[in-house]
Amino acid sequence: MNTTLEMNFINASGKNSRITLNDPRADLTATEVEQVMDRIILANIFNTPGGDLTQIGSARIVTRDVIELL
Repeated sequence: MNTTLEMNFINASGKNSRITLNDPRADLTATEVEQVMDRIILANIFNTPGGDLTQIGSARIVTRDVIELL
């Protein structure tokens, strides 16, 4: 089973940008994720084709169960 944390931001052009992290902690809280996302925006360390990240869009934990057949 694959689990990822998807953090979605809005960039300066109003478009979505996503940062994905593999295997997030099982006890991760919304408050912790929001604080990290705020720090990412304030640090201004990512630049997208649409410009800097300007605001939080959303965040979610995604779990995928993959069964290989061949």
